Amino acid sequence: MLNDLLSVWLPQCCWNCKQPLALEQKWLCVSCSTQLPKTYFEHQQNNALKLLLRQYLPLEGAYAPFYFLEQSPIQALIHALKYQGKRRIAHWMAQQSAELLPKEHPVLQCDGIVPVPLHHSRQRKWGFNQVTGFGQYRATRLDVPFLDHLLLRKNQTRTLVHMSRESRWEEVKNAFSIQPRKEYKHLLLVDDVITTGATLTACGNILLNGACDKISVMGMAFAQNILP
Repeated sequence: MLNDLLSVWLPQCCWNCKQPLALEQKWLCVSCSTQLPKTYFEHQQNNALKLLLRQYLPLEGAYAPFYFLEQSPIQALIHALKYQGKRRIAHWMAQQSAELLPKEHPVLQCDGIVPVPLHHSRQRKWGFNQVTGFGQYRATRLDVPFLDHLLLRKNQTRTLVHMSRESRWEEVKNAFSIQPRKEYKHLLLVDDVITTGATLTACGNILLNGACDKISVMGMAFAQNILP
């Protein structure tokens, strides 16, 4: 009864089209949910994301459940997460990947999960790392440690959104460092939107040189062909 009354007086709206949501719906209405740009990478061991990244980083596996497309429901959700502080969207994203991925997928064969870190000044400004909820959910489901202090961002890089591919690689190549820790067999590195792979490559190679034998990556979305 209380939920019914709240839905009338304070209706929850779809984060994409802004239409009111039914009680059983979360974040997106039925119509927008059907428009989610799925990658179907869970059925492709050598998917486009892995082929892109393994040019620069030796990978066990790579996965993102959705493409990041402009004016899509995924863009609306990730912008709400990053810029409006809707942290539970990260959990929703992780749930989507959990429902799609088969248990034997390489990205799930890890013994620790590492988020791409923010510089401390940016994390203090935003109040949180948008990747944390995504990684923590996966770590809990897999019963492995969430290693949010293993990788450090030593330089405050400029925003990469409007940079070319070459500028992104130059900006992040020396931006990260690692805390001395025991060596893991296989770490899963998680990020929000994967575009050129520059950030993941910088992070992944540092981890391979000082923390693990094997690396896999997972993103919330893959922005394929978004840059020239």
